[in-house]
Amino acid sequence: NIAQLFDLTGKAAIVTGGAMGIGQSIALRLAEAGAAVMITDINLEAANNTVNQIRSKGGKAEAINADASSVADARRAVQETLRAFGRLDILVNNA
Repeated sequence: NIAQLFDLTGKAAIVTGGAMGIGQSIALRLAEAGAAVMITDINLEAANNTVNQIRSKGGKAEAINADASSVADARRAVQETLRAFGRLDILVNNA
């Protein structure tokens, strides 16, 4: 079935620009499929709102303030994802 085909249980993802719009939709769908999601965005308040939506449905999510054009922020996003979830399997470069 389709749920098994897209089962991401045990996987971890980063979604850049995941606070609003298409990025938020991607983050929500990844979490719905079972992935733990690190949301990076320059708007931390909006990113935390998306985290709260994911958590309210039983998912795992974290957010960090990060600029997708910054190499240092990209490195920090990877480090924070590994710290929070112990792995990194998926990167969605939405921003």
